[in-house]
Amino acid sequence: MKRWVKVLTLVVSLLVFFGTAQWAAAQDTLSLDEAIKLALDHDMDLKKAEAEIERTKAIRDDAQENVQFTPVEGGYSGPYGPQIEASWNKLLSADLAWRASKKDYEAKVDALVLDVCKKYWDVQVAGSKLSLQEKLKGQALINLQNARAGAAAGTVAPSTQMIAESQYEQAIKNYEQARHALDDAYNALNQAIGLDAGARPELIDDVKFEPLQVDSLDGAVFRVLEKAPAVWKARQNIDLKRWAADMMYFTGSYTPYDARQKELEQAELDYAGVRELMAKATRTAYYQARQVEEGYVAALEALKMAEEKLRVERARCEAGMGIKADVVAAEVAVVQAQQALDNLVRQHAYLKLAFEKPWAISAGGM
Repeated sequence: MKRWVKVLTLVVSLLVFFGTAQWAAAQDTLSLDEAIKLALDHDMDLKKAEAEIERTKAIRDDAQENVQFTPVEGGYSGPYGPQIEASWNKLLSADLAWRASKKDYEAKVDALVLDVCKKYWDVQVAGSKLSLQEKLKGQALINLQNARAGAAAGTVAPSTQMIAESQYEQAIKNYEQARHALDDAYNALNQAIGLDAGARPELIDDVKFEPLQVDSLDGAVFRVLEKAPAVWKARQNIDLKRWAADMMYFTGSYTPYDARQKELEQAELDYAGVRELMAKATRTAYYQARQVEEGYVAALEALKMAEEKLRVERARCEAGMGIKADVVAAEVAVVQAQQALDNLVRQHAYLKLAFEKPWAISAGGM
């Protein structure tokens, strides 16, 4: 997806990024790209992963200097000797650790990007829920006012007024809960991107609904398996175990032949298992995205119907044939339908990202 390409270019732009504090002082709006930029600059695990690349590179270079003789893969004709085999193992293991640290860094970037996207969208979801609860509170107030007027005129039973009073009190509580939920969502986003807890930037990027374009699901799964860091590491471990299978002193001490063969078999089983899990995750994200696409069509139709209902109720009220309470109820229905549609759009966007890079799903889901 284009967004992932943009995200990777953001890593380079961090070299000239002017810092979180200056951003917070200069702006009160926040785009998704800016949020990702801030998170990449702020995340301590990412900085540690960068340092790990340098650490493993130093160990790998040192191990290479200690190799005096390079064995030939597949040309084994006898023991090379404990020192040669152990030195070769140390180099291969250190080289794998170094290359794996670079893969781990890339995976952390992917996971962080996906996490920030989710937190960004969570704030927007919480904001729409607060707007809905505000509408419901207004509706409950109008119903209460009508019940009070009816009770005073003797046309409404006291019990009906009591119910309206209770419903209004509950609406106030629901509104406060939604407000706290928005604060929590902002807090989670702010922590991820390094802003003060009290910062409330306006999130200006909306999600555009774009159906998945997949010519072949099997082909998409294959591409994921070729890029997945966990699959790559499992495949590299097989290569390491193949060397070990031919060298009895590969680990520095004698290892029986049967034990070395079993370690190779275990590595191959691990590889098959990781591939299967990653393929399942990819297919699951695909089918979930397709389900959301089907639900989107129905949700869009529901919104159109709610908007038409509101148009009719407003016209009736202006003509003196309707009442304000019906208009407010229709407005609430529109907000609910819009919220349901927006939630599906954000969920679909998340699943599209997860479909392309399922290893980026660090924890939880949308």
